[in-house]
Amino acid sequence: MKMGVTVKSLVAALPGMGNVGGIAAAYLIEELRMEPIAEILDYMPPYVLHKNSLIEFERFSFKLYWGGRDFAVFTGFYQPQDPHILYELCNDLLDLAVNLGVRRIYTLGAAHTGISTPEPKVFYVVTDARLSDEIESYGAQQMRGEGYITGFNGLLLGLAAQRNIEGVCFLGEIERPDIAQPKASIEVLKRLSVALKIEPLDYTKLEEQAKKVDFYIDSLKRGKEFKQPKTRTDVPPGVM
Repeated sequence: MKMGVTVKSLVAALPGMGNVGGIAAAYLIEELRMEPIAEILDYMPPYVLHKNSLIEFERFSFKLYWGGRDFAVFTGFYQPQDPHILYELCNDLLDLAVNLGVRRIYTLGAAHTGISTPEPKVFYVVTDARLSDEIESYGAQQMRGEGYITGFNGLLLGLAAQRNIEGVCFLGEIERPDIAQPKASIEVLKRLSVALKIEPLDYTKLEEQAKKVDFYIDSLKRGKEFKQPKTRTDVPPGVM
């Protein structure tokens, strides 16, 4: 890890439903020109490659990015499904967060409502009810009722709360969990950028991707088949 780095907030997101969090994290890293300062090694891949009788092996990792501001971003290519590995990843990241002086963690994910709107809603959950008024001032709505936030984006905050670190999860509303949803990522980033007190981001690239996704989904509804559009942000982290 790069020495001398201290941050107040950590943004952490791995690919999940609609890849909302993965796309958002990758775009934030790209737009703010953040650089990797630390990594957590993964247990993938469970194999090696061979080429002309020579073994080739590169172990995957999750990376922490920093751009000189008072927050860092953590992301990776995929989300572990094994509970033991997921717990280990979250705890390793929290150890790192404590060393960096992190006081609040933001995770980013999706809320599958099955509704398509021009501007998807952004819901939130927090580890302390006292955070609600602040988070709602950013334009996020309370996630009412009861339910689960599965995987990394939820578990990390549960474990963070046990270490007395504040946690906020922004959840972008999506219609189709099986298709990348950059429109929801834009709405999540709008709330996050206010929370982090950074200048508005340029969403032009994501808006172009969102138009292609909307066209693709509309074609499916009309019974036509088109190749699913790519939603890369031309940077490796967090892109499914």
